[in-house]
Amino acid sequence: MDQPNPWVNEINRFDFIRLATVSAKFNAYKHIKIADFEYKRITPDSKKDILEIKLDDFFQSNILRHNNEEFTVQEFIMTLGYNGGIHMIPDKNVEKVNLLYEALFLEQPDFCFDMTMSISKVLLDIYDELYCLSVGDNNGHSSNVNYQAKIVDQGKMLDGIFFERAYMQFPVRAKKDKGIRFCIEIKLTENPNKNIIFSYGHRKNEGLGISIWQQKTKLISKVSSADSSKTIVVDIEEKFDDYFLFEITCYPSGKLVCAIDETLKATEELPTEINIIDGKVILGSNLNGDEFGKFFEKCLVTQSIDKTNNTRNLGVYALRKMNIMSQNIPYNMIKRKI
Repeated sequence: MDQPNPWVNEINRFDFIRLATVSAKFNAYKHIKIADFEYKRITPDSKKDILEIKLDDFFQSNILRHNNEEFTVQEFIMTLGYNGGIHMIPDKNVEKVNLLYEALFLEQPDFCFDMTMSISKVLLDIYDELYCLSVGDNNGHSSNVNYQAKIVDQGKMLDGIFFERAYMQFPVRAKKDKGIRFCIEIKLTENPNKNIIFSYGHRKNEGLGISIWQQKTKLISKVSSADSSKTIVVDIEEKFDDYFLFEITCYPSGKLVCAIDETLKATEELPTEINIIDGKVILGSNLNGDEFGKFFEKCLVTQSIDKTNNTRNLGVYALRKMNIMSQNIPYNMIKRKI
């Protein structure tokens, strides 16, 4: 807070959903009172004792109570910082900060140290994953236990990865003057509700966003730029209960292409050029991680495509080994292999 920190930029670069792993008993105050304070347990006792909440919610959660006064995780951290960690004084709630420091920090330093360790463990688990991304890891990330897709059900291997209230996130690094191509192998059944397949973009950058979802017998793709958007709708009724390959490609010129099983199905055009932005692909959910899809999936290939129609792999995620070569694919090419 008191000096420029490039890590803040790196943490927010891909807009990954970051969940804090805490004890399932996190929402209940412990009856044991320490220095007239009640507290909530943060560290899980076991792998079954797990609650996962968004990081912002974790920071704003009350973890201490003194008479009728409650203190959040953020207030605990900042009280620690104001009294030796950072060269600042509180700009508000000074009396509350002083109460926490004098009544708890000075009286129970061992307890405060243990709580600091518990909070630090939550943050380090999250930032370890983000550090891997910042040094070039393009693999899919699904570290949150309660949101992982299934590959085994009742002891049997599934024929693909099953997404249901689950998601997997992939980083996408900015590429100037390059469009983006996605090819995904999926299996669907008819669904009357909005069945989200995946999303690409950044919630704080409107430069480029892509969403794909199913509605009944249609597969819908929406591509948005800062000032315009286009929607492509294709029929998939004949594809139910079998795997099929779906492609959505956004060319640098603004041309949009949709294909099924390597055959061109529809084209559209945005009235603007397209550039890949720093962001994420989230498979199985929208960008916020609060709307989900239900489907089987076998592979996801992400490629850039330049102004001469040449592709380059940005990430290949699949249940089988795939050797995908760069190729030249004009927007009006009918047969479109990956």
